[in-house]
Amino acid sequence: MSRTQSTSRPSETGTGTVRSRDLTLTGVAVFALVVVIGVLVAAGNRTVEPAASTVGEYEASGSVEAAGLAVDGATIDLGTVPLDVTVTPTWTITNVTGSQIILGEPHASVLEGCCPGPLALAETVLEPGESTTLRFPLQMHVGMDGPHDFDVHVPVAATAEYLTLKVVGTFAG
Repeated sequence: MSRTQSTSRPSETGTGTVRSRDLTLTGVAVFALVVVIGVLVAAGNRTVEPAASTVGEYEASGSVEAAGLAVDGATIDLGTVPLDVTVTPTWTITNVTGSQIILGEPHASVLEGCCPGPLALAETVLEPGESTTLRFPLQMHVGMDGPHDFDVHVPVAATAEYLTLKVVGTFAG
């Protein structure tokens, strides 16, 4: 007759047995649940609603006309923006000529501060009188705080001309 070794032990209540493997799996499951909850809480604490997403939510002033394009609210003053909050300066660019205009890839020049965000044109071909929007999302983090000053250049394809817009603001913690 062969003998087998039991891997169970009596429970503390004395009613039945608890297997060691069951305790290990329960411990792993509890640990995993704690980790998942911690990750979700940390992610929830990092999600911040944008402070501004349209021109009406920050100061936009001045007009500019260049290269057959016109913009009202050419200079955007963000004021003071908290760190880790995305603001999206947005301009409406209008073709004021009697001819089609094709826009090139916009780019930002950093006059003060750092780290310009991506620029996104809704349309790159404008017929006479048509408009498009240009968005420039910005978000600064610890170490990137302080005043920021950007010139945003929108080139007209096949020419050496471009339209220049401006964004200023202070990012603070």
